[in-house]
Amino acid sequence: MNKCYIEYLNASQNFQTDIVYFEGATAYLDAIAWGKTNLENFNLDMIKYI
Repeated sequence: MNKCYIEYLNASQNFQTDIVYFEGATAYLDAIAWGKTNLENFNLDMIKYI
């Protein structure tokens, strides 16, 4: 099972670090889709594996 996460600075929380986790066979693809939808400056290098 794949596990990965995206760590980013959340503007709505006064630029505090926030982490979104993804699990399962499609974790990487889910992370890409979430990043493109929710982050303006999304880059594939932002996805980290656990």
